[in-house]
Amino acid sequence: MRLNEDLKLRQIGPYYMIVKTSGERTDMTDVFSLNETAAWLWKRAEGRDFTAADLAQWLCDEYDVTMEVALRDVRKMLLEWQEGGLLSED
Repeated sequence: MRLNEDLKLRQIGPYYMIVKTSGERTDMTDVFSLNETAAWLWKRAEGRDFTAADLAQWLCDEYDVTMEVALRDVRKMLLEWQEGGLLSED
């Protein structure tokens, strides 16, 4: 899977948001907020194909978390991303 390339991660202060961009314009009608860990995963996944297992492994490499817990959390997050249109339809 891939991230929707029409969307960009923006940080405003301590907050992370996904916004739709079109050229130099940003559409603020649909804004998705991410926590710091989800934003970190978004940055790692930008511009590449990835699987849920890839994201879970990145979490295991970075944090003290088991693969089972990481995979469960990643699958939940990816479902939310899919429902919100954050993943590419391709």
